[in-house]
Amino acid sequence: MNPGGARLVFSGDRFAWRPVLSPRSGADTIRIRAAPFPLTRRGPIDMRSILLLLALSVPVVAVAPGCQLASRQRVQSTNRMNEGIKAEKKGNTSSAERYLKEAIEIDPTHSKAHYTLGLVYQKQSKLVDAAKAFEDAVENMGDAPDANYIFKLGVVTAAQGEQAGAAQADKEAKYKEAITKYQETLKLDPNHYQASYRMGVLYERLDNPVQADSAFRKAIELNANFSASFVSLGNMYIDYGHANVGQAVLETGVKVNDKDADMWNGLGRAQRALNKPKEAVDSFKTAKAIDPDMPDVLFGLGMAYADLRQRNEAVEALQGFLSKAGNDVPEHLKKAANSTIARMQDVI
Repeated sequence: MNPGGARLVFSGDRFAWRPVLSPRSGADTIRIRAAPFPLTRRGPIDMRSILLLLALSVPVVAVAPGCQLASRQRVQSTNRMNEGIKAEKKGNTSSAERYLKEAIEIDPTHSKAHYTLGLVYQKQSKLVDAAKAFEDAVENMGDAPDANYIFKLGVVTAAQGEQAGAAQADKEAKYKEAITKYQETLKLDPNHYQASYRMGVLYERLDNPVQADSAFRKAIELNANFSASFVSLGNMYIDYGHANVGQAVLETGVKVNDKDADMWNGLGRAQRALNKPKEAVDSFKTAKAIDPDMPDVLFGLGMAYADLRQRNEAVEALQGFLSKAGNDVPEHLKKAANSTIARMQDVI
């Protein structure tokens, strides 16, 4: 056997275990880690002797507990996958796709290669292709399941329901399918707060506020620093006519994270709904200081100023809102802003 730390050398007419000298941690001295252990050589060295010595001195990796040797296919597939990852980081998406597809051709059971290809498709908004890649990743997880594979499948499934032009029935079907994936994610990883949060978002879209409330609160319990859970829960209560509850949620939220513009914007919404325009202006101004270009903040600030009859400030904020409002901003908000501007400018 190998006396710990020694190495086998041939000297003269015999093999011997030579001690390995190593520095003692934190000192200039050295210590001997093993004593000499000679093996006398008799006659010429043959292959059997060499194999015996190797067996004694070299650990047998293939049978060592906890050590798994990848197949040659998996090694080649991993190398090709890594080339794809490098290409994607350099912005060469077409090469990334090619390398990843080659990795999958080499080893069709390589779940991480499927998953990585799915990420590349998702980045390009190729949602159907991404879903297929994530499905293949999940199917090939084997004995090493990864909750994120299922989570990502839920994300792209929900995104398919959010596409413009999708029929309401198709939206709802995709949302329900995505919720199922988030539930599976949480079974595999009960601490996956983003799965719980996204489940709450979809329950709200499906007009299931009780289940949405439960999911948002669970996400907050799992990670109170993830401010989107507070924002969504608070805004949901405001939208369902319970601004007082929404205000309480968001007041707690700003104590946890006072650097989140969405949080302050939500609090301003709640305060304005509760006929507290002065407090609302302060909250919207705080949000604007964090994100000066956020349309929702400019709209809320302008409307709160209008409530206070501060005409010039209201017009300035609402004009700023209209200049930054894109196609994703609901038309009824743009109409409300224009009508309020007209009213503020109609000085009697």
